[in-house]
Amino acid sequence: MSFILVWEKSGEQVKVFDNIISKKDQKYIKNNLLDNANFPWSYVSDVSKKNNVHQRRPGFKHIFDKETMDNSLVELIAKTRNKIGKKPTYARDQILEARSFLQLPLNTDFAGTGVDTPHLDRFEPHLVFLYYVCDSDGDTIIYDYKTEKKGDVPFFEDVKELKRITPKQGRVVVFDGLYWHTAEQPKKDVRCILNFNISSNGTWLYKSNDI
Repeated sequence: MSFILVWEKSGEQVKVFDNIISKKDQKYIKNNLLDNANFPWSYVSDVSKKNNVHQRRPGFKHIFDKETMDNSLVELIAKTRNKIGKKPTYARDQILEARSFLQLPLNTDFAGTGVDTPHLDRFEPHLVFLYYVCDSDGDTIIYDYKTEKKGDVPFFEDVKELKRITPKQGRVVVFDGLYWHTAEQPKKDVRCILNFNISSNGTWLYKSNDI
């Protein structure tokens, strides 16, 4: 039996929500990641490295322990599920991976093209859940190509943009993780996001014969 995402009933592939959490909670997350000298960022020479493709994209990364990470991050997911009409049940056990990325403005003459390598976070069914920690340039780009099996890689000259989202503090983006996607490098502002890969189980889905 096949499944589709809740919002695909209305023909949408990507959901964007602003201010899922309060301004106070937005500020708490922003301060913790950007104004906290003790936050354990790790330097990486290429934040866009995927599928063995290397680009000159230096930045910072942090991988959260999903069992011990701050409840405010789990609450983000629960409140989003509530927003789309699902009960905000305990979300921590649905998280496959939780990361944060910090990118500094780059001169594109140094970095090459201003668009990172299109990628999938994993070649298995999942949702991508993005939270923008601050206002920034450096759009998220989602393409109109969905991989149905491992190793199915498109020719990017032939695919089109499905949706482009500009980072805005408090904004949440959720989409099927088997759609290829990427990001533009920021040129003016620091770009900081939370990136969750979430199990695409029945709490987010409708059975196709229920449509």
